[in-house]
Amino acid sequence: MKFFLFLILFYFAFRFLSRFLYVYLIRKAKESQSNHHRSKDFQKKKEGEVSIDKIPKNKSKKNNNLGDYVDYEEID
Repeated sequence: MKFFLFLILFYFAFRFLSRFLYVYLIRKAKESQSNHHRSKDFQKKKEGEVSIDKIPKNKSKKNNNLGDYVDYEEID
């Protein structure tokens, strides 16, 4: 009997506390998003300005071993 009483008590306590935890997590997520957007706004550039953020390390090499090109004609 005590087990079921503790189980029900735990269930209602968890429901009550989860509401506060949910609100807290949502506020933290909004704060982190707004901080991220503020840092992006600070780095804005003028319209038409081009910048390269990343230069590839290895340039792709053409593979000339693709085979021979065969010309063909359509037959009616």
